[in-house]
Amino acid sequence: MGFPAGTRARRAALIAVALVGTSALTGGLIAAAGQDEPQAPERQAVQRNEPLPLVELVSAGGVGRLYTVDLAEARKAVQNGMKRAAGQVGYLPSAPFEGSAPMYRLKPSATASGWLFTASTAERDTLLGKGWVDEGVAAHLYPQAGPGLVPLLRFSNGKEWRLALESRKDELVNAGYKVDGRLGFTHSTWFRAGAVYFGMFNINGHQRIIQRTKEVYGREGDWWGGVRDFKNGTHYAKDNWPNEDFSYLEPSMGYYDDSNPATLEKHIDQATSAGLSFFNFYWYWDSKNGRPSVTGASLDAFFKARNTNNIDFTIGLCAHPFDGLKIPTSQFDAVADTLTGYLAKENTLRTNDGRKILNICDARGLGDGKPEQIKRFADTVRAKAKAAFGESIYVMINQAGFDPKQVPAAGGNAAYCTTDGPGVEGRSYQKYLDKQRDFFAAAPGAYSRCVMSDFDERPRYPIENADVKAIRWMPDASFDNFRKAVRNVRADATNSTRPPEVDNLVYVYAWNEWHEGGVVEPSKRDGCRFLDVLREELRLTKGAGCTS
Repeated sequence: MGFPAGTRARRAALIAVALVGTSALTGGLIAAAGQDEPQAPERQAVQRNEPLPLVELVSAGGVGRLYTVDLAEARKAVQNGMKRAAGQVGYLPSAPFEGSAPMYRLKPSATASGWLFTASTAERDTLLGKGWVDEGVAAHLYPQAGPGLVPLLRFSNGKEWRLALESRKDELVNAGYKVDGRLGFTHSTWFRAGAVYFGMFNINGHQRIIQRTKEVYGREGDWWGGVRDFKNGTHYAKDNWPNEDFSYLEPSMGYYDDSNPATLEKHIDQATSAGLSFFNFYWYWDSKNGRPSVTGASLDAFFKARNTNNIDFTIGLCAHPFDGLKIPTSQFDAVADTLTGYLAKENTLRTNDGRKILNICDARGLGDGKPEQIKRFADTVRAKAKAAFGESIYVMINQAGFDPKQVPAAGGNAAYCTTDGPGVEGRSYQKYLDKQRDFFAAAPGAYSRCVMSDFDERPRYPIENADVKAIRWMPDASFDNFRKAVRNVRADATNSTRPPEVDNLVYVYAWNEWHEGGVVEPSKRDGCRFLDVLREELRLTKGAGCTS
């Protein structure tokens, strides 16, 4: 953790540089403020060893760089005139862990707008003896190389210090900087990827599929109607798509009941072995009877699974504007009460700064679907959550069917996506790829990206859609194209200047939407191929590798 010989002279020269001015920050790490900011108890509740984005901020005068994993501080710095540099320098935990090395943060004086970071206690003590100001521990470094870890270097140019990955060494040297030592190791990327979970594969699930399976295929109480039939060669498949291979349409564990906790235990093991961090449960409300609908049994099974705490979860409230799934304003309180019970769970998905996330997968059916009534709903959930467990929640609204520019007016903190509507309607995976990053760019501000494994609703014919010409699928979907789509996500995030609260969350469509082709769950034919692509391209290091 020391520094190479010859750096003392450079440090002495740097210390002599006039880095004094109006400081962008005062008193070091700044506490969060405001009703939508995380308070200290919430930050303490975060999984504190989860690597957080190390944000780079440039002083208003263009000289002097601040690096912080405290996202409240980063927001305050931007408000005070600092500029956010593109991307993250790395990803480091905010709390110590076994073998970790603290990265100290210092500056020449209380009013200076230049910062120096060091992992050397000797260097820190020397500078403090010269009158420098100690601003505490900025983050915790990994002491040696490991999976996904790369060297984090310090650079200087006589005017400021910079931190950067070793891969940027030539770039910074060519820009006039000199290497000022290696601090330690950091994750170069740290995506938290999760899959959309459709908890409909049980007797309490999609009642139309169960009923139509009886009518079309003659089987009573079968929620796998269409999927198992296309896999087994029904004439509905052979007559309309004679050369198509539907042999992938069987999960590796067979046709299961996801109201059984044992099923969810297996799904959790499969997902976490591949490095996934969360499930996003699509969730519906039966407004006619004033109770949860369709997916409740599966979600209950998730909470009963013995390994439920091995993975995070979030609810995606689908208030569709049809079929009794709209939520009138008169039922906002009842829905909010139910959601608050879920949000109180310890393994609720959180933002990088510690706020519990509620997703709205379809906002169009909340009241009249206008921003004012969506905001009323969001504020109702916020108030109930605050009263129940004392935390401010973070509301994200799905880009599908909703203008992401209206998210603030609708009471949301950020937009996100699960599917790409224009991509689906284009009926071509290549068209989806071509416009994928344009779709992301349409959402301003804080944002979480998504990637689709495929979209293919042919197993719905004819049990849900009797018009064969209306059936949508992507003939050019392939594992290679999926890999390209995941790379697009990684590339879009790498140079992002969006707020970092949820910038590294990725929503994968889907874990098990077998009737629509959105499947990354291991199958008997293809095993872990989708999950392996996600693990490789997003460089996920949790888990030991996918077990199907």
